[in-house]
Amino acid sequence: MKRCKTLEETIQFGEKLGKVLQPGDIIALRGHLGIGKTQLVHGIAKTYLKSDDIHVCSPSFTIINRYETNGRTIHRLDLYRLSTLEALESTGYWDVIEDPDALILIEWLEQVDRAQPIDFVTIDIHFEDEDGDLSSSARLFDIVGSGELYDRVRPFFE
Repeated sequence: MKRCKTLEETIQFGEKLGKVLQPGDIIALRGHLGIGKTQLVHGIAKTYLKSDDIHVCSPSFTIINRYETNGRTIHRLDLYRLSTLEALESTGYWDVIEDPDALILIEWLEQVDRAQPIDFVTIDIHFEDEDGDLSSSARLFDIVGSGELYDRVRPFFE
């Protein structure tokens, strides 16, 4: 499990992950609202897209965000506002997650039954002190999954 005490440490952790991620990788991000998913994605995007100028915003009202620069693409999906497979199908979700040339990051995947890709890993994010001041609580990151992607990123969580 990886521990990050500040938002800056969360961004730096994302930067380390971004260096080893590859087109076709799919990662689900699971954690409460405000836990730091956007900061993690910001760090991943900086190194994966090889750009310090990338602006990553919370995708809550946009189901699919696309970040593209230097010949690389990230699709970031937020399923928070969806609850059925029928609603998901109207978004172009299936086409996006099958893009072999992009890194796919999915938030709130657990919201929609049967939306799971075939091959993916999940990064779980928790507050270290669930009962204390959440704004100053460290974040704990863990990885769940199997396969080549899991083996590649697992060392960063130890």
